[in-house]
Amino acid sequence: MQSNIYKQYDKNGNYLSVLLGVYVLMVGIGLPLVFRDFYFDILKVKYYYYCICTITMIILVLVPFFVDRVKNKTLTKNIRGIKFLVERCTIVDTLIILYWLIALISTLSSDYFYEAFWGNEGRFTGLFLITLYVLSYFCVSRFWKFKSWYIDLVLLAGMVVCIFGITDYFDMDILHFKAFIQPSQRPIFTSTIGNINTYTSYVGIIAAISTILFATEKRILKMCWYYVCVIISFFAIIMGVSDNAYLSLAALFGLSPIYLFKNKSGLRKYLIIIATFFTVAQCIDWVNTFFGDRVLGVDSVFKLVISFKKLHYIVIMLWSIIIIWCLYDRIKKLEERHYGKKLINVWIIFIVMMALGIVFALYDCNIAGNSERYSFAKNYLFFDDDWGTHRGYIWRNAIECYIDLPFWKKIIGYGPETFGILMLRKTINNPYKEIFDSAHNEYLHMLITVGIAGLITYIGALFIFIHDCLKKAKSNYYIVAIAFGVICYSTQAFVNLNLPIVTPIFWLLLGIGETRSLDELKE
Repeated sequence: MQSNIYKQYDKNGNYLSVLLGVYVLMVGIGLPLVFRDFYFDILKVKYYYYCICTITMIILVLVPFFVDRVKNKTLTKNIRGIKFLVERCTIVDTLIILYWLIALISTLSSDYFYEAFWGNEGRFTGLFLITLYVLSYFCVSRFWKFKSWYIDLVLLAGMVVCIFGITDYFDMDILHFKAFIQPSQRPIFTSTIGNINTYTSYVGIIAAISTILFATEKRILKMCWYYVCVIISFFAIIMGVSDNAYLSLAALFGLSPIYLFKNKSGLRKYLIIIATFFTVAQCIDWVNTFFGDRVLGVDSVFKLVISFKKLHYIVIMLWSIIIIWCLYDRIKKLEERHYGKKLINVWIIFIVMMALGIVFALYDCNIAGNSERYSFAKNYLFFDDDWGTHRGYIWRNAIECYIDLPFWKKIIGYGPETFGILMLRKTINNPYKEIFDSAHNEYLHMLITVGIAGLITYIGALFIFIHDCLKKAKSNYYIVAIAFGVICYSTQAFVNLNLPIVTPIFWLLLGIGETRSLDELKE
């Protein structure tokens, strides 16, 4: 049931729901596509665009509050209106509020208050932007009325971004974004997003949402639309030529069976998804073979898949199994079969075994000194200062900086987006002649800037959010897709940056997943 306060606020033409609907589209569609001077100011443009959209939305949300204040000349109803923003707080809501309070305390106690507030010495994720993220989360989760077609429009914008990224792989530069940048930098920027790492983090979200929607959709036309999105996003994420993409896909392929393997339909759809991915990889291999002088080429972990000489046999085998399975069910007229938790438990055991294998490989490489036996995989398993384009160097120095912080700073951090200031002292004469203003690991970055308290509340909010979304699976599978978008973003965040290019989309998904209108939604 809607709150009485909501009904009072929204009595004139569903004012708030329309307002938040426009906001969701402005961020979900506009942010990935907006640009001004191509890549030269893309971070600032998207940052200012998001700030303007969010501040405008917040002001307009407050309009009914002030109108009611003038009409009634009393604080009673206004106080009830403010209380609505925090009424019925979930655990996720509470943790997000705590996260913001810790960021506030960290900013106020920082030696660099101005920089911590605005984030101008980093990538703009200071207290100001964090505040906008939190306010947008509460406004979307409280006032927006969920409609599935909003998600379809967000996916459509994602397809536009992906298609431009695919054409950039062919060095076509349709939008002329790369006309005035140095030739050596052309491969590291793509589409309307910018850096390839940021691009693949966005595409990872789009791939996750479209994949889960395809796997759960029953309506033929919409299923076909989501399958097209799956194919395009798979092409885009591989052709993005960024190593962080494999983390998103590993999370998607590794964790989605926990949701899909409860019945035969989910198992079959998962097999189709895997077959589609390998088919896309095979097609890219053919593209690289026949158009090698016209494409960027794949020089990432995906090279292991694409260069596998018998990949086409795997593709043929997978599609053969799927076709035979479908024909057998059709001939026998077999009904849907539910597996309960049997297959899910088997898959969880498989994941645990894989995780233990990875842990052993890391031990074998870095402690036992047997890195040479891992061939190409050594580049990903063996950690030194050069690992991950100097991420090893950044992480080592960042951890040392954190250890040296006073106890109170360890708890609440050095100040939002002050990582670069702290690291400058530590790495001023570094051998790479670079300035490190980000940890290239959101969680390590957060540990230093908002402390262990901020990191714990943030991670806690994510885990409980995902759990809550999966509980809503029976009433709305779109929310499960949203949850996997959050999972994929959060996974690649281990090697990526928090930027107001993709991160606002992430916070938008959090608001959508927690929207109160799901309580009354009937699909």
